[in-house]
Amino acid sequence: MSNASNEPTGKLASWDAAEPVLRDFSDADLIDMLSQLGIATARDPFVQEAVQAQMQADIEDSWLTQCTSDDEQQRVLAWMAVRELWERWAPDVWPKDRLARMLLYLIDADFSVQWADSHSAPTIAHVLNAVEAHLAAAPSPRDAMDELAGMGELPPAAWPTKLLDAMAEWAEIGNASMALRGGFVLATALSSGHGLAYLAAALLTARLFDRAQAAAMEVPMDAPLDAGFCELCAYLCLAAGDNLLADHWLDRHDQQATVRKSEMTFAIEAVRDHLAAWRQGGKQEGEPVPEKVRGAAKQAASWTTFYVMMAFAGTGTPGGPSGSDPKKSLSDY
Repeated sequence: MSNASNEPTGKLASWDAAEPVLRDFSDADLIDMLSQLGIATARDPFVQEAVQAQMQADIEDSWLTQCTSDDEQQRVLAWMAVRELWERWAPDVWPKDRLARMLLYLIDADFSVQWADSHSAPTIAHVLNAVEAHLAAAPSPRDAMDELAGMGELPPAAWPTKLLDAMAEWAEIGNASMALRGGFVLATALSSGHGLAYLAAALLTARLFDRAQAAAMEVPMDAPLDAGFCELCAYLCLAAGDNLLADHWLDRHDQQATVRKSEMTFAIEAVRDHLAAWRQGGKQEGEPVPEKVRGAAKQAASWTTFYVMMAFAGTGTPGGPSGSDPKKSLSDY
């Protein structure tokens, strides 16, 4: 039994690691429970230790070493209490392993449910703040993001698509500002593309078509987009009624990738035929886009999004995001 020959008292006596909801305990409860396990802590010394720690796991290992109990459930409590008290007392201290865990919480749905059931999960904004700061300080943002993903046992090739999926979920619940920030995290970490183009793709997967169009229309014309995202922006801009931007992005796509006739859907053919006729007519700015062509462009955008998402792990065009303010509000998207 724990505490040498002493029986556990207070909250520790009813502790059940099978349902570990530590957030239900007060600070005083946790301090008392830990004290019975031979671990002395309080807010100020804990925060100081957290700031000095290279990894959150360092404190977890230390507390397990200090723990005087041989009861496995009580040792689980000692380990979990580090995370719980960290989120209460030192939420702005982000050693790399904690950030890796929170990145996984942010973008992996199964993990986030598991985490939220057991911990006081930080907000999306809180985690994005830490990720942005981490990438800004890293010599290679892509390597830094890959490392965080790997520490969370997520294959480095998987995190870009998972982040896009998460952005779609945030947009679906009305959190467009966080979805936009996610797009710029992608652009920074990949050193390619543009946050608004990534946002457009995420919004399309969430079937928020009008908002996807609005995002695509704001992508700077010199943004370093890969071919698939150029094509996606072309269709979205045409669906929004802008021949000029659609032609620009489709031309950018064709400079990067050759498209054979056999690879086109009827919708894509209709879009290309329309733009070819528009060019031959002298590229009249402001010329209306027929509703049938807009409908074809919507279908083409949906089709392209599927393949862009499938291939997204290979994104890596040189150059970074340019020409747009990442803090711009997209509350209307």
